Amino acid sequence: MLAVCSAIACSSSNGDAPDSAPQEADVRAGAPQPASVDADDPCAFGPAAQETWAQGADATVTLGGFGVSVAGGALRVTYGKGQREVYASRPGAWIEAAKTDLRAEEHQGSFAIEEHDLVACSRPVLTERATPKGKLRLRGSFADADPACRALSFTVGMCEARPGHLAIDVELSDKSFGAVTLRAASDAGERFYGLGEQFRHDTLDLKGKRIRVLSSEGGVGRGHQPISSAMNVAAKGSAGSEDTTYYAAPHVTTNRTRSLFLENTELSVFDMTAPDALSIKTYAPHVRARVLGGDSPLELVERFTEYAGRMPPLPDWVGEGAIVAIARDTDASLVLVDKMRAAGVPIAAVWNQTWPGKAHTVIGEQVLWNWAYNPRFHPGWSKYVDALDQRGIKTLCYVNSMFRPVPEDAKPVSRDTFAEGLGLDAFVKGPTGDTLMLPVTAFDVALLDVTKPDARTWMKRLIKEEMIDKARCSGWMADFGEALPFDARVASGARGSAMHNAYPVEWMRINREVLEEHGLVGKVLVWNRSGFTRTPGVSTLLWEGDQLTTWDKYDGLVSALHGLVNGGLSGIALNHSDTGGYTSLSVGGVGYSRERELLERWTEMNAFTAVLRTHEGNQPGANAQAYDAAGLAHFARMAKVYKALSFYRKQLFEDARTKGWPLVRHLMLHYPDDAESWKVDDEFLLGSEILVAPIKNKCFTWPACPYDKSTYLPPGRWVHLWSNKVWTGGARVTVKAPIGQPAVFYKEGSPVGATLVSKLEAAGVM
Repeated sequence: MLAVCSAIACSSSNGDAPDSAPQEADVRAGAPQPASVDADDPCAFGPAAQETWAQGADATVTLGGFGVSVAGGALRVTYGKGQREVYASRPGAWIEAAKTDLRAEEHQGSFAIEEHDLVACSRPVLTERATPKGKLRLRGSFADADPACRALSFTVGMCEARPGHLAIDVELSDKSFGAVTLRAASDAGERFYGLGEQFRHDTLDLKGKRIRVLSSEGGVGRGHQPISSAMNVAAKGSAGSEDTTYYAAPHVTTNRTRSLFLENTELSVFDMTAPDALSIKTYAPHVRARVLGGDSPLELVERFTEYAGRMPPLPDWVGEGAIVAIARDTDASLVLVDKMRAAGVPIAAVWNQTWPGKAHTVIGEQVLWNWAYNPRFHPGWSKYVDALDQRGIKTLCYVNSMFRPVPEDAKPVSRDTFAEGLGLDAFVKGPTGDTLMLPVTAFDVALLDVTKPDARTWMKRLIKEEMIDKARCSGWMADFGEALPFDARVASGARGSAMHNAYPVEWMRINREVLEEHGLVGKVLVWNRSGFTRTPGVSTLLWEGDQLTTWDKYDGLVSALHGLVNGGLSGIALNHSDTGGYTSLSVGGVGYSRERELLERWTEMNAFTAVLRTHEGNQPGANAQAYDAAGLAHFARMAKVYKALSFYRKQLFEDARTKGWPLVRHLMLHYPDDAESWKVDDEFLLGSEILVAPIKNKCFTWPACPYDKSTYLPPGRWVHLWSNKVWTGGARVTVKAPIGQPAVFYKEGSPVGATLVSKLEAAGVM
């Protein structure tokens, strides 16, 4: 969680804040950067010298379901019975190589990147070909005037790695060249989506954008003013931008039913600014890309998640109601729980981050990052868990991969996990070989070395012994994972520049292994925010990180809506956001804090996602809360809606598990032939049967608020959930959407719609 410290406000229970001592990495030309492609893939290419080569590169071959033709130095790939074009190289410089000066300066998970090409080779010439069984290999050189380019050669290998996956492998002969660029043909009307969880301001279409694919802190404001300027003054880069994201993935899908991704974990840059090209620059001398074949966007999601992995169904108990954040002492927490239950709120779990205790810092109280059960701080914790259990409510906790030296005011503790980690040499090293200490909020922390087997075993044992056995947590937030500096040293020997994006995957893998090793998959809930390409294969639930407690498109409600919809295209099948946002900037009621109306509208949106979970935020006292008397009736109503949808989510969980399909879906996934559906970014489908158009604007004319919602309905017949009125799709309609009745429709004749109405009637909602 990101705590905010600035001249405006500073209050947090568990987060990080700007530091004044940035870590700096310098990945210079000449420094070898190991490729991070799979070692056990069926398209592994042996040494080029072992192949039988023929002069001239022109060739036409069939590689599984793909047709590949090379003519005049250009590459064209087709797929399927109709041999539809799925990839074509841009004429001219479709492969480039560069010696680079890449500088990455880390500021608590935010990164300032500087890229400079010292030598650039942009005139490739294909000279030879080889056709081993099921593969095509090409060899070439560069015709640039620079002697370093003329001495450089490259090989390109192609093979169907599995049905619908064409692997394209590019390797440079000189590893001092640290970057490879691939240029694919495009056109002005091609729309690009994906690259992980992108929080775009105005449109999810990435055409015209240049995006660095890097897992990092999302930032506070992301361009929203004056917040962003103030944050960057307080701490360089802490505001982020619309391109910064916790969950990045080098993967795109287009409205031409084309999709491709990189297997590499090194930094890459997707440049879609040219009307006729997609340029992908990867900071590695060995690059592996995959071109995907499919006949629909949903099939392309299936293809991608065959590699990225797929997420298992959530535990059944999650569907029983809301997950309510209450970071209080145990007695106060139970009082609020009973207050909510008396108001009719179905509660599945209570999330209390303070299970290991709290510590006082210069910015206030924060969760003690000492991952051990703390009966001294919570002497009644066991009775608290029992009391919740008797009410049919689970207890959820919090952990991250950082370890803080235990401060004096928090002692004594039953177990000093920082000291244990030092003794086991379990932490990431800095460039000098000493334990790396990263500034986080008002203290420094060590970072778990996720590449070291003994460190992984120790972390898993901590989670099992302290969180599951002693604290009896039925789940937890597995926070952070984005801060590994590029110059860090890890036990595996991987360079920090290649390990950075892999770190959040391995951090979540540790949590997943705990569940698998103890038979807890489908019983215990773990959710994380940071991720990269293969996170879906190790995660059980994502959340979108920290948004402002505002309505805005930069970093508030609208940004959460955009991240939710876009993330589903890159394998995030089960996702959600903090209901009402997290980050407030308020002093004495002046500034930014969560309004009641915002909380209610955000609740309405999240009721139609995988999880309805609240967060008190970094300034609980400044924010409207789900347990406040003024909003209890509304929260109870929407929690009942969420619970009523449990039957349908279970069906969609199977789609996620077997196909990788997201619960929350962009309209174009089911209506790819409807041009308007590709353009709609402020609505979503829950599965295929329910359409949700969240209210995303504050009413400024209270109490006379019309709350009319203009909604695009895709082709077909749609029933308005609250009025039962039937509308014909393929057009925009306007419906009333007062608080408590968001714009929701279901397909006419849908059994899912009929069942939902029946369950809402039984719950007293309709």
